Amino acid sequence: MYLLYDDQCQFCCAIARWAKAQNAKIEVWSVRSTDSKELLRSHGVHFIDLQTVYFVEGAVHVRSRAAFQLLRHTQRPWRWLAIFRLLPLSLTDYCYNFIAKNRHRF
Repeated sequence: MYLLYDDQCQFCCAIARWAKAQNAKIEVWSVRSTDSKELLRSHGVHFIDLQTVYFVEGAVHVRSRAAFQLLRHTQRPWRWLAIFRLLPLSLTDYCYNFIAKNRHRF
């Protein structure tokens, strides 16, 4: 399991630290790293969006789906939030994009 995040963003760094504390099996890598780029390319991702979080576990999950996949591998009660993956993708990605645009303020 790999969480690929923007290491230039304090909010993203905090989430990465939290994810690693929740589950030591989760590898957290900067999305800008060579290893991350190679991992994504090996899964068919050739354009890397720095405003997007990636969670790689067999397949590459992006944006809100990545967040929900991450939550599934955290401790209770956090993992229960993964239930929101049942909401329409357009709604969850809209919320994700709002947070991504404003993440430097958090």
